[in-house]
Amino acid sequence: MCGIAGIYRMTGAAVAPAEIKALTDAIAHRGPDGEGCWIAPSGQLGLGHRRLSILDLSTLGAQPMHDATGNLTIVFNGELFNFVELRDELRSLGHAFTTDTDTEVLLAAYRAWGRDCLHRFNGFWAFALWDETQQTLWLARDRFGIKPLYYLHQPGKQLVFGSETNQFKHLQQFTRRADSRHVSYLIQNCWGLEGLGKTLYEGVESLRPGHQMVVTKDGIQQSGAWWSTAANTVSTPEDYDVQVADFKALFSDAIKLRLRSDVSIASALSGGLDSSSVYATIHHIVSKDPALYRLPKDWQKAFVATFPGTEQDERAYAEQVLEHVNGKGVFIDVNTGSKDLVALLLDSIQSYDTIYSTPLFILDGVYGKMRSQGITVSMDGHGVDEMLYGYTVNVKQAWDYVRSLGDTAYADDLSRTYLEMLTPESHAQALKTLHKKPPTLWQRALRRLTGVHTAPPTAAEPWFLPEHTEGINLPAIEVPDAYKGVEGILYSTFHHTVLPTILRNFDKGAMRNSIEIRMPFLDYRLVQYVFSLPMKSKLGGGFTKRILRDAMKGILPEDIRTRKLKTGFNAPLPSWYRNELKTLLMDEVASTSFTQSSYFNGATIRKFVLEKYQHDNWTENDCFSLWPVLNAHLLLKN
Repeated sequence: MCGIAGIYRMTGAAVAPAEIKALTDAIAHRGPDGEGCWIAPSGQLGLGHRRLSILDLSTLGAQPMHDATGNLTIVFNGELFNFVELRDELRSLGHAFTTDTDTEVLLAAYRAWGRDCLHRFNGFWAFALWDETQQTLWLARDRFGIKPLYYLHQPGKQLVFGSETNQFKHLQQFTRRADSRHVSYLIQNCWGLEGLGKTLYEGVESLRPGHQMVVTKDGIQQSGAWWSTAANTVSTPEDYDVQVADFKALFSDAIKLRLRSDVSIASALSGGLDSSSVYATIHHIVSKDPALYRLPKDWQKAFVATFPGTEQDERAYAEQVLEHVNGKGVFIDVNTGSKDLVALLLDSIQSYDTIYSTPLFILDGVYGKMRSQGITVSMDGHGVDEMLYGYTVNVKQAWDYVRSLGDTAYADDLSRTYLEMLTPESHAQALKTLHKKPPTLWQRALRRLTGVHTAPPTAAEPWFLPEHTEGINLPAIEVPDAYKGVEGILYSTFHHTVLPTILRNFDKGAMRNSIEIRMPFLDYRLVQYVFSLPMKSKLGGGFTKRILRDAMKGILPEDIRTRKLKTGFNAPLPSWYRNELKTLLMDEVASTSFTQSSYFNGATIRKFVLEKYQHDNWTENDCFSLWPVLNAHLLLKN
């Protein structure tokens, strides 16, 4: 787990080590345990690495790493959790190993199977592998985009890549500029760019999840998808109880593989179903097999973010889980004083280098605390909401879709499920409007997978004009034929929109604190299985995430396993707007750079903010609609 960088010149000009060092110094937080640079014999290629040591802590694991022949060189950010099994298979084929790392296994896998080796890997990765014999640079990213890989291709000149967009500020003879079309678009749809390979900056792109690229001295020769979940579905039994047993077995094995580590492991625990399932299952597995291969001594701690006195606080639920498994909890109060809060927020906006729907520095509270207590790996519960109907909007779309099919009984089940996910205040309003809506919600959502949002309903005037999004040319989201209807929306939520964005955020939040996140639910075998199941196995019987809940019987406390209220991991913006952030917000919306912004109608939004403070009627919708505007303004105003 690390940070990588590279420059490949097509002009024949040499790459200087200082150029690579400038790129790797910018991501020193991703790899505090070592750094490396290698220049190819031709001088035209330079590879750089920052190391976060997790497997084989000796210097033998340093990168860039070469194979035994000296013809292959790699910089690798990620983990191959099945490297032990792969190494055994490769040894049977005659390969020898001198380290205890997964990086050396990756090099041998390439020698044995070529680029098809990707299909044998269980883990996450972003790497660049130079083949001296073929004179090719091969870049590849894991199936679901857990690890990032950004690049700048200047045809006829060079290809530059790195783990973070901030690195491109340090590239010689290149001025990083915001792409005004992408900025305006992202303010209105914070999920809209990451999964499509675009960024805020002109020319800086992202290798898309499940994609690879081959580069030679003549430029990019190949670029495209190597993985499709839709093309890799599996046969599933019709009996739901057998499905549950299969799911549970896959989930348990995914956790076992991800417990392999030479450094301490902890869990990020919110008290919700997903993270609680990971943490409780770890305890269940270790209680039955305490001699797991490479299980570190320190794995029992759970780190819990708390928001005392706010609508986001879930401490009581996390405490139930800790008591149930006799775990060790570390609680982090994210509500700092106003001075610290503003300073942390402003610093994090520059560091995260993106526009999102909520302040992201709340992630630092959890992962920063882990690092301060000697933890290097966090086990997290990401990916469940996006493949098992965990979001209220997806359940509402599912209800609408099922109603349009005429399945009244299932539609009634889903309407109750949707309403029970809401707070009492939201429930009352939703109940009034739910059945008045025509059955077109899912159709509109499917048509507008890359559409933009507008101002909240309480805004009297438009926040955005047509010219704020005109001219943007995004790749089309292609929904496989097998996933039409609401299942197509879910497929795209997982592969193209919501999940890739969340993975980017958590990678940045963890790695800026030198923490690796492992995500058992994103084991590709489990994902394959879930996307092969019928809809009712995922959503039904009054519950979202149905198969997970049933798999957790006897492992989770019943109150947690059957909890229906949905609380996202977001900053408590309504509380902050009224208190700690009020002065900052009022000052910024009054500034000339805000009111005369080319990205949004600043004067109109300022008027909206003043009215909200005058009447003290901030809603959660108001707050989260405003945040991307303020986020973009603070990121780009200088």
